[in-house]
Amino acid sequence: YKAKGVEEYIYHDADCDGAGTNTVAMWVFDSDKPSTTATNDLDGDGRCNYHARIDSTGGKLLPTFAMWRMYCGEAAGWVSVGLTLKETSDKVPVTGNMLVSSATRGGIAASVAALSLAIIQAFFA
Repeated sequence: YKAKGVEEYIYHDADCDGAGTNTVAMWVFDSDKPSTTATNDLDGDGRCNYHARIDSTGGKLLPTFAMWRMYCGEAAGWVSVGLTLKETSDKVPVTGNMLVSSATRGGIAASVAALSLAIIQAFFA
């Protein structure tokens, strides 16, 4: 999923550093565009570097509500934040001319990754 109007993505990663040491897959909130062909370490950085994450114990469906672990800068460090993702009818270009709408991925549209620019600024500023 890609945010609308900002380079932020939410994606499922089976092994965030690609080394095979991570036994739990996760959903990741990151500014690096994920690969559409890689099977792990989707951002290709060779490490687990992201803005927020949740363990993915229930498969590859993005939960509509979860307690995310978010990095909020050196002063606050990693904190738990409850985020609710809501269905939207917006369509957002993901790559090329491919569109993801609310009718795909269990009714969760790609644009929910945005949450809103205000939330991103509040947590990552």
